[in-house]
Amino acid sequence: MRSILAMFMKDSVVRGCLLQLLYERRSEGSIPFGHGEQAVPPPPGISRRDWLRAVAQLSEYRLIDWTPLEDKSGMGLLSGFAKINDFGVKVLEAGVAPPIPISIDERQRASVPRHQQAPIAASTPQQEALTEALENVITAINRADVSEQEKNEAKSLLRKLLGSKAATNVLGAGAQSLAAKYFTE
Repeated sequence: MRSILAMFMKDSVVRGCLLQLLYERRSEGSIPFGHGEQAVPPPPGISRRDWLRAVAQLSEYRLIDWTPLEDKSGMGLLSGFAKINDFGVKVLEAGVAPPIPISIDERQRASVPRHQQAPIAASTPQQEALTEALENVITAINRADVSEQEKNEAKSLLRKLLGSKAATNVLGAGAQSLAAKYFTE
């Protein structure tokens, strides 16, 4: 029974392996994933399905940039190109809290000299004020005298807003910080 369980890795570990791989190969630009000939295969012990699910999750939470390719087989096969983005680099290099659980093997963690690490932009007073205002909105929604369904609908819209590129541009790291604080499961 233990040998069967050992064959399955936690999603957070698979995401960590994938993010680390993209970090190590970031100088190559976008890397093919999926069902194409040139696609990066999953490491031993990780199924292709879990590997591609990790790609989708890291893309959804904006840790990587994903460019899908059209499936010409008609079978719904996922293929495309992925590369780690600035937020993903900050998660690995600076320990910024990811919006989704990610487990990195500390023995394999990226060790980048300080002078080569991506700079973490300080928040401007305007970004801090907007982040605080959004946090107050989230608190007000949680305390509102409405049904749980209405609260969840409002939070879903906020989650979508915080995950957008526009929110990241306006709020900087505050967008990911709020998403991680209030909307991780």
